[in-house]
Amino acid sequence: MAVRKKDNSWIADIRPHGAKGKRIIRKFTTKAEATRFESFIIAQSVADKDWNPSLKDSRLLSELITIWQDEHGVTISGGRKFELILSHFCKAVNDPIAADLTSQAISKWRSERLKKIKATTANNELAVVKGMFNWLRKRQYITYENPAAAIENVKVQEQERPYLNSSQIKVLVENLPTLPDQRMATIIQTCLETGCRWSEAENLTRDRVTAGRIVFTNTKSKKKRAVPVRGELTEKRLSFPGDQLFRPCSWNATRYLNALLDLPKGISTHILRHTFASHFVMGGGNLITLQRIPGHSNIEMTMRYAHLAPEHLEDALSLNPVSQMERKWKA
Repeated sequence: MAVRKKDNSWIADIRPHGAKGKRIIRKFTTKAEATRFESFIIAQSVADKDWNPSLKDSRLLSELITIWQDEHGVTISGGRKFELILSHFCKAVNDPIAADLTSQAISKWRSERLKKIKATTANNELAVVKGMFNWLRKRQYITYENPAAAIENVKVQEQERPYLNSSQIKVLVENLPTLPDQRMATIIQTCLETGCRWSEAENLTRDRVTAGRIVFTNTKSKKKRAVPVRGELTEKRLSFPGDQLFRPCSWNATRYLNALLDLPKGISTHILRHTFASHFVMGGGNLITLQRIPGHSNIEMTMRYAHLAPEHLEDALSLNPVSQMERKWKA
C-alpha cells in the first residue's frame, strides 16, 4: 500500500487486508488528503477485526461423537444403535477434524454404503449423522454449519408393509393355547390385540396391567399410553407369578411365527404390530384413533395405512372429470 503522485494528482493505492485482499484506489488533489484517506482505511480495517479471534476448532469427529453419546445418546431409545452407526461413519471417513468434514466426504461415504445396504437404511444412517450435528450446534458445542445438512435422502419406492391375513390370524390364535411357553403366547396375543411393540409388551410389569386395561410406559416416544383390552387377556397376564411378567423371547417368537405361518424371509415379530394397524383400518377404524393406540409419533406414520380404509379415495369415482361431465349431460 502506498501514496504516490501521478501527473497532477495523488493516488492512494491500498490493500488493507494484505496482498491477496481487496484493493482500494482513490485519487486526490493533495498528498495530505491521500495520506489521511490511507490512514482512515487502515484504521477501519483494524477495527473490523476481532481483538482476540477464536482459535480453530481442532476436535476430532470421534470426540464430538463421545460428547453426543454421553449427553444425549444415553437419553434416547436406540441410542446405542445410533452410537454404532456414528462409530462406523467416523471410521469410514478416517476420523477427521470435525470442522474440516465436508458434505462431499459425507456424500461419498453414503455412496459407498449404498453399494452394501438398502436405500432406506442409508437414509436412516444419514439421519443419525445429521441429527448428531444438529444437536451439537443447538447445544453450542460447535458454531459451524451442519456439514450433512445439504445432502438429501435417496428417494425410494414406498413398500407395502406385510401383515397377517384373516386365515393366518385364525391359525395363530388357534395354536397359541398349545404353545409350551404360555408367557410368549401371551405377548404374541397382546401385540396382536393392541398393536404395541414387542419390547413394550415384553417389559410389562404387574402394576401396569389391570382388568380391561394395559398401561404401556417403556415406549419409543417416551409417552405413556393406556389401551383397553379384553378382560380375558389381562386375566391371563395376571395369572403369571412375579412382578416382571415376562422374559426376553423375541428371537424364539420370530422362529415360531415363521415356522407356523410360513412367512417370507426377514419377517419379525413387528408383523403383529402391522397386522393390528392394517386390520383396524380395513375394519373402518379412525386414523386419528389408530395413531394413539399403537403410539405412532406422528400422523404421517399412521397415514401409511390409509390406503387400506374401505372408503379410501372413493371420491375418485364421483369427482373425476368424466363422471362430472356425465352428470351434466344427464341433467
